[in-house]
Amino acid sequence: MTEATSRRKELSPADLGMFFANLELVYHSGLPLAEGFEILRLNAKNADERQLMEALYTAATAGETLTDSLEQIGVLPGYALSLIRIGEETGRMEETCASLHNYYEKRDELAQSIRSSLVYPLSMMFMVFLVVILLLTQAMPVFEQVFAQLGFQMTGLSQGLLSLGQALNGSALYIGGVLVALIVIGLVLRITPVGKRFYASVFANAPITRGLSLQMSTQRFALALSTMLNSGLAPDQALRLALPLVDNKRAVVRVKQIQEQVTAGESFQKAVESSKLFPAESMALLSVGFRTGTDAQAFDQIGQTITLSTERKVASLVAAIEPTLVGIMCGLVGIILLSVMLPLLGILSSI
Repeated sequence: MTEATSRRKELSPADLGMFFANLELVYHSGLPLAEGFEILRLNAKNADERQLMEALYTAATAGETLTDSLEQIGVLPGYALSLIRIGEETGRMEETCASLHNYYEKRDELAQSIRSSLVYPLSMMFMVFLVVILLLTQAMPVFEQVFAQLGFQMTGLSQGLLSLGQALNGSALYIGGVLVALIVIGLVLRITPVGKRFYASVFANAPITRGLSLQMSTQRFALALSTMLNSGLAPDQALRLALPLVDNKRAVVRVKQIQEQVTAGESFQKAVESSKLFPAESMALLSVGFRTGTDAQAFDQIGQTITLSTERKVASLVAAIEPTLVGIMCGLVGIILLSVMLPLLGILSSI
């Protein structure tokens, strides 16, 4: 496999979910990998997917293992690669692919739910900003002309708002440049590792979102443990591979605590229970799972429960933000209009 075709951008959770769903079907059908990738290549939805399947087909035809070819191509995260390698070694590729499909599908569902919930509040914030700017730069000069025609001048708050509008008008080019620069910087940070860490840090530490950050990290950890335990990994291996998926500092401390206790010889069940990482209402389910040997299913159920809880919290947060933004917009518009209307009414009543 040439270097030109080997390294590609890592797949998104949605693409990873679809990739492992297709791979699960290939293993379930019993087809040779090369034939399966050829079928997937012919039915690819876009050029990137077609190139990926073609590269995997070429590698499978040459006798390379799936893990080695995927590692060279670079489209999978290390966590998934480790599970694929273990699945190949243990002959449990179908189960491994099914678990990874389930894991990435749930990650994508949660991310989409949060993104869709944030669209309206962000749109509202933009509208508030736009309405205030238009009032200051376009409406205030009109009121100034009305005052001038009546032989008066704006004073106090109305004069201050007029001056602010004039300053904004005079600096429109610079302000626009700054806004464009901020947008570009934000987009660049969004796609770079440093930027992703910055956004994750802000999300994890902001008072309004730090609870959500902890829940999302816990959800990823629970689903990852379910996937790896289903694939036959020992708890210590599963913990080592799952740790990089946890990006909340408070969750990281608790996961490391579980690791240390398991390494010291403590049972996996007691280490998880003493960490208090998972909600108290989930511990009964975990206890039953450990006792009956269905701990992987228990972690999966906990991950799904946390997903629903996170979605409810996001919906509650959005429900609180919407009236707050409406109130802020009405208040700002009211202050601007009253600052000129009240003096103007006083002038008209005295004429």
